[in-house]
Amino acid sequence: MAPNQSPWLAQLNRTRPVTALSDNIATDVAIVGGGIAGIMTAYFILRDTDKKVVILEADKVAHGATGHNAGQITSYFERPLSTLVEQFGLDMATRGQEAIESGWALLDTVHEEANLTTNMYRFTGHAGVTTLEQLLVHLENNWCRSESRRLDLESILVAEEASYLKQIPAKYVNLYATLPHRDILALMETRNTAYTAVVSYQKGCTNSALLAEELAGYMLAMYKDRFVLYEGSPVSNVVLGEHEGVLHSLKHTVTAQRVILCTNGFENFTITNEHGRDINGGFHHAVQGTVGYMAGYVEPLNRDPVAISYFPKSIAYDDEPYYYLTRRPHDVGDLPAGRQETHQHNLVCIGGPEKKLDDAAIYSREEIYEESIRDEIDMFLHANYEHAADQHTQYAFLWHGLMGYTTSGVRLIGPEPLNSVLMYNLGCNGVGILPSIYGGKRISEIVAGKEVEPSMFDPKESTMDV
Repeated sequence: MAPNQSPWLAQLNRTRPVTALSDNIATDVAIVGGGIAGIMTAYFILRDTDKKVVILEADKVAHGATGHNAGQITSYFERPLSTLVEQFGLDMATRGQEAIESGWALLDTVHEEANLTTNMYRFTGHAGVTTLEQLLVHLENNWCRSESRRLDLESILVAEEASYLKQIPAKYVNLYATLPHRDILALMETRNTAYTAVVSYQKGCTNSALLAEELAGYMLAMYKDRFVLYEGSPVSNVVLGEHEGVLHSLKHTVTAQRVILCTNGFENFTITNEHGRDINGGFHHAVQGTVGYMAGYVEPLNRDPVAISYFPKSIAYDDEPYYYLTRRPHDVGDLPAGRQETHQHNLVCIGGPEKKLDDAAIYSREEIYEESIRDEIDMFLHANYEHAADQHTQYAFLWHGLMGYTTSGVRLIGPEPLNSVLMYNLGCNGVGILPSIYGGKRISEIVAGKEVEPSMFDPKESTMDV
Protein backbone atom coordinates (compact mmCIF):
# COMPACT_ATOMS: atom_id res chain seq x y z
CA MET A 1 0.00 0.00 0.00
CA ALA A 2 1.29 3.46 -0.89
CA PRO A 3 -0.06 7.02 -1.00
CA ASN A 4 -1.04 8.66 -4.30
CA GLN A 5 2.17 10.58 -5.06
CA SER A 6 2.55 12.29 -8.43
CA PRO A 7 5.94 13.38 -9.84
CA TRP A 8 4.31 16.40 -11.51
CA LEU A 9 2.96 17.91 -8.30
CA ALA A 10 6.33 17.27 -6.63
CA GLN A 11 7.88 19.77 -9.04
CA LEU A 12 5.44 22.63 -8.45
CA ASN A 13 7.12 24.33 -5.47
CA ARG A 14 4.06 26.52 -5.33
CA THR A 15 4.12 29.72 -3.25
CA ARG A 16 0.91 31.43 -4.39
CA PRO A 17 -1.74 31.36 -1.64
CA VAL A 18 -5.18 29.84 -2.21
CA THR A 19 -7.88 32.47 -2.71
CA ALA A 20 -11.43 31.13 -2.44
CA LEU A 21 -14.66 32.70 -3.64
CA SER A 22 -15.90 34.94 -0.80
CA ASP A 23 -18.65 37.07 -2.36
CA ASN A 24 -21.27 37.10 -5.10
CA ILE A 25 -19.69 38.33 -8.33
CA ALA A 26 -20.47 38.76 -12.04
CA THR A 27 -18.22 38.18 -15.05
CA ASP A 28 -18.37 37.58 -18.78
CA VAL A 29 -17.02 34.03 -18.74
CA ALA A 30 -16.91 31.53 -15.87
CA ILE A 31 -14.73 28.44 -16.30
CA VAL A 32 -15.18 25.39 -14.06
CA GLY A 33 -11.87 23.58 -13.64
CA GLY A 34 -8.30 24.80 -13.18
CA GLY A 35 -6.49 22.03 -15.02
CA ILE A 36 -4.80 22.23 -18.40
CA ALA A 37 -8.14 22.57 -20.24
CA GLY A 38 -9.46 25.37 -18.05
CA ILE A 39 -6.16 27.25 -17.98
CA MET A 40 -5.67 27.04 -21.75
CA THR A 41 -9.29 28.04 -22.40
CA ALA A 42 -8.86 31.08 -20.15
CA TYR A 43 -5.58 31.99 -21.86
CA PHE A 44 -7.01 32.06 -25.38
CA ILE A 45 -10.16 33.94 -24.32
CA LEU A 46 -8.10 36.56 -22.49
CA ARG A 47 -5.65 36.86 -25.37
CA ASP A 48 -8.17 36.97 -28.21
CA THR A 49 -11.14 38.85 -26.68
CA ASP A 50 -11.83 41.65 -24.22
CA LYS A 51 -13.90 39.37 -21.96
CA LYS A 52 -13.51 39.11 -18.22
CA VAL A 53 -12.80 35.56 -17.06
CA VAL A 54 -13.21 33.78 -13.72
CA ILE A 55 -11.90 30.26 -13.04
CA LEU A 56 -13.46 28.24 -10.24
CA GLU A 57 -11.28 25.32 -9.16
CA ALA A 58 -12.44 22.88 -6.50
CA ASP A 59 -8.94 22.18 -5.22
CA LYS A 60 -5.82 23.95 -6.52
CA VAL A 61 -4.67 24.63 -10.06
CA ALA A 62 -3.52 21.43 -11.79
CA HIS A 63 -4.05 19.24 -8.73
CA GLY A 64 -6.73 17.10 -10.39
CA ALA A 65 -6.28 15.04 -13.55
CA THR A 66 -3.65 17.45 -14.90
CA GLY A 67 -1.41 16.72 -11.92
CA HIS A 68 -2.07 13.00 -12.05
CA ASN A 69 -1.66 12.17 -15.73
CA ALA A 70 1.07 10.36 -17.67
CA GLY A 71 2.86 13.55 -18.71
CA GLN A 72 2.75 12.45 -22.35
CA ILE A 73 1.91 14.70 -25.30
CA THR A 74 0.33 12.76 -28.14
CA SER A 75 -2.13 13.46 -30.94
CA TYR A 76 -3.89 10.12 -31.37
CA PHE A 77 -7.37 9.13 -30.25
CA GLU A 78 -7.88 6.03 -28.17
CA ARG A 79 -9.82 4.58 -31.07
CA PRO A 80 -8.72 4.01 -34.66
CA LEU A 81 -8.90 6.94 -37.08
CA SER A 82 -10.63 4.62 -39.53
CA THR A 83 -13.59 4.22 -37.17
CA LEU A 84 -13.85 8.00 -36.88
CA VAL A 85 -13.97 8.11 -40.67
CA GLU A 86 -16.79 5.56 -40.63
CA GLN A 87 -18.71 7.68 -38.11
CA PHE A 88 -18.06 11.21 -39.35
CA GLY A 89 -16.86 10.79 -42.93
CA LEU A 90 -13.34 11.21 -44.27
CA ASP A 91 -13.35 15.01 -44.42
CA MET A 92 -14.70 15.76 -40.94
CA ALA A 93 -12.73 12.97 -39.23
CA THR A 94 -9.40 13.95 -40.75
CA ARG A 95 -10.09 17.64 -40.10
CA GLY A 96 -10.62 16.64 -36.48
CA GLN A 97 -7.32 14.77 -36.44
CA GLU A 98 -5.62 17.75 -38.06
CA ALA A 99 -7.14 20.04 -35.42
CA ILE A 100 -5.66 17.98 -32.60
CA GLU A 101 -2.26 17.97 -34.29
CA SER A 102 -2.48 21.77 -34.54
CA GLY A 103 -2.17 21.72 -30.76
CA TRP A 104 1.61 21.33 -31.20
CA ALA A 105 1.92 24.74 -32.86
CA LEU A 106 -0.49 26.28 -30.36
CA LEU A 107 1.59 24.92 -27.48
CA ASP A 108 4.73 26.41 -29.01
CA THR A 109 2.96 29.74 -29.39
CA VAL A 110 1.79 29.78 -25.76
CA HIS A 111 5.30 28.92 -24.58
CA GLU A 112 6.75 31.80 -26.56
CA GLU A 113 4.06 34.40 -25.81
CA ALA A 114 3.97 33.73 -22.07
CA ASN A 115 7.74 33.17 -21.86
CA LEU A 116 7.19 29.86 -20.07
CA THR A 117 10.11 27.88 -18.67
CA THR A 118 8.41 24.49 -18.21
CA ASN A 119 10.44 21.91 -20.10
CA MET A 120 8.90 20.26 -23.13
CA TYR A 121 10.49 17.35 -24.96
CA ARG A 122 9.46 16.47 -28.52
CA PHE A 123 10.59 13.39 -30.41
CA THR A 124 9.45 10.45 -32.52
CA GLY A 125 7.49 8.03 -30.37
CA HIS A 126 6.72 4.39 -31.11
CA ALA A 127 3.89 1.90 -30.73
CA GLY A 128 4.58 -1.81 -30.82
CA VAL A 129 2.32 -4.17 -32.78
CA THR A 130 2.05 -7.90 -32.10
CA THR A 131 -0.61 -9.23 -34.49
CA LEU A 132 -1.70 -8.87 -38.09
CA GLU A 133 -5.09 -7.64 -36.91
CA GLN A 134 -3.49 -4.74 -35.05
CA LEU A 135 -1.23 -3.95 -37.99
CA LEU A 136 -4.18 -3.80 -40.39
CA VAL A 137 -5.91 -1.26 -38.13
CA HIS A 138 -2.87 1.02 -38.33
CA LEU A 139 -2.47 0.50 -42.06
CA GLU A 140 -6.11 1.46 -42.58
CA ASN A 141 -5.52 4.55 -40.45
CA ASN A 142 -2.58 5.40 -42.70
CA TRP A 143 -4.73 4.84 -45.78
CA CYS A 144 -7.24 7.36 -44.38
CA ARG A 145 -4.39 9.81 -43.81
CA SER A 146 -3.20 9.32 -47.37
CA GLU A 147 -6.69 9.77 -48.84
CA SER A 148 -7.29 12.94 -46.85
CA ARG A 149 -4.32 14.75 -48.42
CA ARG A 150 -4.18 16.87 -45.27
CA LEU A 151 -2.39 14.60 -42.79
CA ASP A 152 1.17 13.31 -42.64
CA LEU A 153 1.57 9.56 -42.80
CA GLU A 154 2.67 7.58 -39.79
CA SER A 155 5.83 5.55 -40.23
CA ILE A 156 4.90 1.86 -40.20
CA LEU A 157 7.75 -0.67 -40.19
CA VAL A 158 7.17 -4.42 -40.35
CA ALA A 159 9.70 -7.11 -39.56
CA GLU A 160 10.99 -8.94 -42.63
CA GLU A 161 10.60 -12.16 -40.66
CA ALA A 162 6.94 -11.53 -39.69
CA SER A 163 4.88 -14.66 -40.39
CA TYR A 164 1.96 -12.60 -41.67
CA LEU A 165 3.95 -10.44 -44.10
CA LYS A 166 2.43 -12.01 -47.24
CA GLN A 167 -1.08 -11.63 -45.82
CA ILE A 168 -0.96 -7.82 -45.88
CA PRO A 169 -3.38 -6.63 -48.59
CA ALA A 170 -1.88 -5.01 -51.68
CA LYS A 171 -3.96 -1.90 -50.93
CA TYR A 172 -1.40 -0.95 -48.28
CA VAL A 173 1.78 -1.68 -50.22
CA ASN A 174 2.96 1.95 -50.23
CA LEU A 175 2.02 2.62 -46.60
CA TYR A 176 4.69 0.58 -44.82
CA ALA A 177 8.26 -0.62 -45.15
CA THR A 178 10.11 -3.70 -43.93
CA LEU A 179 13.32 -4.12 -41.99
CA PRO A 180 15.00 -6.78 -39.86
CA HIS A 181 13.15 -7.83 -36.71
CA ARG A 182 16.10 -6.84 -34.54
CA ASP A 183 15.65 -3.22 -35.69
CA ILE A 184 11.98 -3.29 -34.68
CA LEU A 185 12.99 -4.47 -31.23
CA ALA A 186 15.67 -1.78 -30.99
CA LEU A 187 13.10 0.96 -31.67
CA MET A 188 10.82 -0.54 -29.02
CA GLU A 189 13.75 -0.90 -26.57
CA THR A 190 12.63 -4.43 -25.86
CA ARG A 191 13.78 -8.03 -26.10
CA ASN A 192 10.20 -9.24 -26.32
CA THR A 193 10.06 -10.82 -29.76
CA ALA A 194 6.25 -10.68 -29.86
CA TYR A 195 6.56 -7.17 -31.31
CA THR A 196 6.84 -7.64 -35.07
CA ALA A 197 5.92 -4.13 -36.29
CA VAL A 198 6.22 -0.58 -35.04
CA VAL A 199 4.18 2.55 -35.73
CA SER A 200 6.04 5.85 -35.24
CA TYR A 201 4.84 9.45 -35.06
CA GLN A 202 5.52 12.69 -33.21
CA LYS A 203 5.08 12.54 -29.44
CA GLY A 204 6.38 14.47 -26.47
CA CYS A 205 6.59 14.84 -22.71
CA THR A 206 5.95 17.72 -20.36
CA ASN A 207 4.78 18.41 -16.82
CA SER A 208 1.32 19.78 -17.64
CA ALA A 209 0.73 20.63 -13.97
CA LEU A 210 3.80 22.86 -13.93
CA LEU A 211 2.77 24.28 -17.29
CA ALA A 212 -0.74 25.11 -16.03
CA GLU A 213 0.53 26.64 -12.79
CA GLU A 214 3.08 28.77 -14.62
CA LEU A 215 0.51 29.95 -17.17
CA ALA A 216 -1.95 30.77 -14.38
CA GLY A 217 0.66 32.99 -12.78
CA TYR A 218 1.29 34.69 -16.10
CA MET A 219 -2.41 35.44 -16.61
CA LEU A 220 -2.83 36.77 -13.07
CA ALA A 221 -0.02 39.24 -13.76
CA MET A 222 -0.83 40.06 -17.38
CA TYR A 223 -4.62 40.35 -17.13
CA LYS A 224 -5.09 41.48 -13.55
CA ASP A 225 -8.02 43.70 -14.57
CA ARG A 226 -9.84 40.88 -16.41
CA PHE A 227 -8.85 37.60 -14.79
CA VAL A 228 -9.66 36.16 -11.38
CA LEU A 229 -8.76 32.67 -10.14
CA TYR A 230 -10.59 31.14 -7.21
CA GLU A 231 -9.23 27.89 -5.78
CA GLY A 232 -10.75 25.78 -3.04
CA SER A 233 -14.08 26.75 -4.59
CA PRO A 234 -16.05 23.67 -5.68
CA VAL A 235 -19.14 24.25 -7.80
CA SER A 236 -22.25 22.49 -6.54
CA ASN A 237 -24.83 23.65 -9.08
CA VAL A 238 -24.92 25.44 -12.43
CA VAL A 239 -28.23 27.17 -13.14
CA LEU A 240 -28.75 28.18 -16.76
CA GLY A 241 -31.06 30.94 -17.89
CA GLU A 242 -31.72 32.31 -21.37
CA HIS A 243 -28.78 34.73 -21.43
CA GLU A 244 -26.64 33.86 -18.40
CA GLY A 245 -25.67 31.16 -15.97
CA VAL A 246 -25.32 31.21 -12.20
CA LEU A 247 -22.71 29.01 -10.54
CA HIS A 248 -23.12 28.16 -6.86
CA SER A 249 -19.97 27.68 -4.79
CA LEU A 250 -19.28 28.07 -1.05
CA LYS A 251 -22.63 29.78 -0.38
CA HIS A 252 -21.81 32.39 -3.02
CA THR A 253 -22.61 32.79 -6.71
CA VAL A 254 -20.84 33.70 -9.93
CA THR A 255 -23.10 35.07 -12.66
CA ALA A 256 -21.71 34.81 -16.19
CA GLN A 257 -22.82 35.18 -19.79
CA ARG A 258 -20.93 32.01 -20.64
CA VAL A 259 -20.23 28.97 -18.45
CA ILE A 260 -17.49 26.62 -19.69
CA LEU A 261 -17.00 23.20 -18.12
CA CYS A 262 -13.36 22.06 -18.25
CA THR A 263 -13.26 19.45 -15.52
CA ASN A 264 -13.16 15.70 -14.96
CA GLY A 265 -14.93 16.28 -11.64
CA PHE A 266 -18.17 16.19 -13.54
CA GLU A 267 -20.15 14.05 -11.11
CA ASN A 268 -19.81 16.48 -8.21
CA PHE A 269 -22.27 19.14 -9.41
CA THR A 270 -25.66 19.37 -11.09
CA ILE A 271 -26.83 21.39 -14.08
CA THR A 272 -30.24 23.03 -13.91
CA ASN A 273 -31.55 24.32 -17.23
CA GLU A 274 -34.29 26.90 -16.64
CA HIS A 275 -34.53 27.69 -20.34
CA GLY A 276 -35.23 24.41 -22.09
CA ARG A 277 -35.11 20.67 -21.60
CA ASP A 278 -33.05 18.86 -18.99
CA ILE A 279 -29.31 18.80 -19.57
CA ASN A 280 -28.09 17.25 -16.33
CA GLY A 281 -29.08 13.65 -17.09
CA GLY A 282 -27.61 13.63 -20.59
CA PHE A 283 -24.40 15.27 -19.45
CA HIS A 284 -23.71 12.80 -16.68
CA HIS A 285 -24.63 9.90 -18.95
CA ALA A 286 -22.26 11.10 -21.69
CA VAL A 287 -19.05 11.13 -19.64
CA GLN A 288 -17.74 8.15 -17.68
CA GLY A 289 -15.02 8.25 -15.07
CA THR A 290 -12.02 5.95 -15.37
CA VAL A 291 -9.08 5.80 -12.99
CA GLY A 292 -5.66 5.37 -14.57
CA TYR A 293 -2.71 4.00 -12.58
CA MET A 294 0.93 4.91 -13.18
CA ALA A 295 4.35 4.33 -11.65
CA GLY A 296 7.68 6.07 -12.07
CA TYR A 297 11.30 5.40 -11.14
CA VAL A 298 14.62 7.11 -11.83
CA GLU A 299 17.55 5.80 -13.82
CA PRO A 300 20.81 7.43 -14.98
CA LEU A 301 20.53 10.34 -17.42
CA ASN A 302 22.13 8.42 -20.28
CA ARG A 303 19.26 7.90 -22.76
CA ASP A 304 17.16 10.29 -24.83
CA PRO A 305 13.52 11.10 -24.05
CA VAL A 306 11.06 8.64 -25.56
CA ALA A 307 7.44 7.49 -25.48
CA ILE A 308 6.55 3.90 -26.33
CA SER A 309 3.12 2.25 -26.40
CA TYR A 310 2.62 -1.49 -26.17
CA PHE A 311 -0.61 -2.67 -27.73
CA PRO A 312 -2.60 -5.45 -26.07
CA LYS A 313 -3.98 -8.46 -27.90
CA SER A 314 -7.38 -6.82 -28.27
CA ILE A 315 -7.64 -4.18 -31.01
CA ALA A 316 -10.85 -2.51 -29.75
CA TYR A 317 -9.92 0.83 -28.24
CA ASP A 318 -12.04 0.37 -25.12
CA ASP A 319 -11.77 -3.38 -24.52
CA GLU A 320 -8.40 -3.54 -22.82
CA PRO A 321 -5.98 -0.86 -21.67
CA TYR A 322 -2.67 -0.66 -23.43
CA TYR A 323 0.61 -0.05 -21.63
CA TYR A 324 2.81 2.95 -22.27
CA LEU A 325 6.24 4.07 -21.15
CA THR A 326 7.82 7.50 -21.20
CA ARG A 327 11.32 8.65 -20.32
CA ARG A 328 12.50 12.21 -19.79
CA PRO A 329 15.00 14.18 -17.65
CA HIS A 330 13.86 14.79 -14.09
CA ASP A 331 15.30 16.72 -11.17
CA VAL A 332 15.85 14.06 -8.54
CA GLY A 333 15.67 16.77 -5.89
CA ASP A 334 11.91 16.48 -6.42
CA LEU A 335 11.76 12.93 -5.12
CA PRO A 336 9.56 12.14 -2.10
CA ALA A 337 10.85 12.84 1.39
CA GLY A 338 13.69 10.60 2.40
CA ARG A 339 15.11 10.30 -1.14
CA GLN A 340 16.53 13.76 -1.71
CA GLU A 341 19.28 14.34 -4.26
CA THR A 342 20.19 17.39 -6.28
CA HIS A 343 21.27 16.14 -9.71
CA GLN A 344 19.25 15.07 -12.71
CA HIS A 345 18.29 11.56 -13.70
CA ASN A 346 15.81 10.21 -16.21
CA LEU A 347 12.31 9.57 -14.93
CA VAL A 348 10.77 6.45 -16.46
CA CYS A 349 6.97 6.35 -16.17
CA ILE A 350 4.78 3.37 -16.92
CA GLY A 351 1.01 3.27 -17.10
CA GLY A 352 -1.74 0.97 -18.28
CA PRO A 353 -3.98 -0.47 -15.55
CA GLU A 354 -7.38 1.21 -15.39
CA LYS A 355 -10.58 0.96 -13.36
CA LYS A 356 -13.93 2.16 -14.65
CA LEU A 357 -16.17 3.89 -12.13
CA ASP A 358 -19.93 3.46 -12.02
CA ASP A 359 -20.09 6.74 -10.11
CA ALA A 360 -17.15 9.11 -10.59
CA ALA A 361 -18.27 11.11 -7.57
CA ILE A 362 -16.85 8.36 -5.35
CA TYR A 363 -13.32 8.82 -6.70
CA SER A 364 -10.85 10.17 -4.18
CA ARG A 365 -7.27 11.23 -4.88
CA GLU A 366 -6.53 10.19 -1.30
CA GLU A 367 -7.23 6.56 -2.13
CA ILE A 368 -4.19 4.38 -1.50
CA TYR A 369 -2.27 2.78 -4.34
CA GLU A 370 -2.74 -0.97 -4.17
CA GLU A 371 0.28 -3.21 -4.14
CA SER A 372 -1.26 -5.54 -6.72
CA ILE A 373 -1.36 -2.73 -9.29
CA ARG A 374 2.29 -1.88 -8.66
CA ASP A 375 3.17 -5.56 -9.13
CA GLU A 376 1.19 -5.68 -12.37
CA ILE A 377 3.10 -2.70 -13.73
CA ASP A 378 6.40 -4.16 -12.56
CA MET A 379 5.66 -7.44 -14.30
CA PHE A 380 4.93 -5.62 -17.54
CA LEU A 381 8.05 -3.48 -17.20
CA HIS A 382 10.41 -6.40 -16.80
CA ALA A 383 8.79 -8.31 -19.64
CA ASN A 384 9.02 -5.44 -22.12
CA TYR A 385 11.59 -2.74 -21.27
CA GLU A 386 15.11 -3.95 -21.91
CA HIS A 387 16.67 -1.34 -19.63
CA ALA A 388 14.64 -2.34 -16.56
CA ALA A 389 16.69 -3.30 -13.52
CA ASP A 390 17.04 -7.01 -12.93
CA GLN A 391 15.61 -6.91 -9.46
CA HIS A 392 12.34 -5.53 -8.09
CA THR A 393 11.97 -1.89 -9.18
CA GLN A 394 12.15 0.79 -6.53
CA TYR A 395 9.44 3.20 -7.61
CA ALA A 396 9.89 6.81 -6.53
CA PHE A 397 6.30 7.67 -7.49
CA LEU A 398 3.05 5.71 -7.56
CA TRP A 399 -0.04 7.66 -8.58
CA HIS A 400 -3.52 7.50 -10.04
CA GLY A 401 -5.82 10.04 -11.66
CA LEU A 402 -9.38 10.43 -12.87
CA MET A 403 -9.98 10.50 -16.61
CA GLY A 404 -13.22 11.48 -18.32
CA TYR A 405 -14.25 9.27 -21.23
CA THR A 406 -17.07 10.33 -23.55
CA THR A 407 -19.30 7.61 -24.95
CA SER A 408 -17.69 7.99 -28.38
CA GLY A 409 -14.08 8.51 -27.28
CA VAL A 410 -14.11 12.01 -28.80
CA ARG A 411 -13.66 15.20 -26.78
CA LEU A 412 -16.60 17.58 -26.28
CA ILE A 413 -15.71 21.08 -27.50
CA GLY A 414 -18.40 23.67 -28.02
CA PRO A 415 -21.79 24.95 -26.85
CA GLU A 416 -24.53 22.80 -25.34
CA PRO A 417 -27.27 22.51 -28.00
CA LEU A 418 -30.08 22.87 -25.43
CA ASN A 419 -28.67 26.09 -24.00
CA SER A 420 -25.65 27.76 -25.58
CA VAL A 421 -24.86 29.67 -22.38
CA LEU A 422 -23.17 26.40 -21.37
CA MET A 423 -20.06 25.23 -23.21
CA TYR A 424 -17.68 22.29 -22.89
CA ASN A 425 -13.98 21.60 -23.28
CA LEU A 426 -13.77 18.25 -21.56
CA GLY A 427 -13.46 14.50 -21.97
CA CYS A 428 -9.73 13.75 -22.06
CA ASN A 429 -10.39 10.17 -23.20
CA GLY A 430 -6.96 9.25 -21.86
CA VAL A 431 -4.95 11.66 -24.05
CA GLY A 432 -5.85 15.16 -23.02
CA ILE A 433 -3.03 17.70 -23.41
CA LEU A 434 -3.21 18.58 -27.12
CA PRO A 435 -7.04 18.25 -27.30
CA SER A 436 -7.31 20.57 -24.28
CA ILE A 437 -5.15 23.17 -26.01
CA TYR A 438 -6.97 22.97 -29.32
CA GLY A 439 -10.28 22.98 -27.46
CA GLY A 440 -9.35 26.16 -25.62
CA LYS A 441 -8.56 27.90 -28.92
CA ARG A 442 -11.82 26.78 -30.55
CA ILE A 443 -13.85 27.87 -27.51
CA SER A 444 -12.20 31.30 -27.61
CA GLU A 445 -13.22 31.70 -31.25
CA ILE A 446 -16.83 30.88 -30.43
CA VAL A 447 -16.83 33.26 -27.46
CA ALA A 448 -15.41 35.95 -29.74
CA GLY A 449 -18.40 35.52 -32.06
CA LYS A 450 -16.45 33.99 -34.92
CA GLU A 451 -18.10 31.45 -37.18
CA VAL A 452 -16.49 28.04 -36.87
CA GLU A 453 -16.93 25.07 -39.16
CA PRO A 454 -19.00 22.14 -37.90
CA SER A 455 -16.72 19.67 -36.13
CA MET A 456 -16.79 16.14 -34.86
CA PHE A 457 -16.13 17.64 -31.43
CA ASP A 458 -19.47 19.51 -31.40
CA PRO A 459 -21.79 18.29 -28.62
CA LYS A 460 -25.05 16.84 -29.95
CA GLU A 461 -28.50 17.35 -28.52
CA SER A 462 -29.91 15.40 -25.59
CA THR A 463 -27.50 12.47 -25.25
CA MET A 464 -24.45 14.64 -26.01
CA ASP A 465 -23.08 11.81 -28.11
CA VAL A 466 -20.61 13.22 -30.63
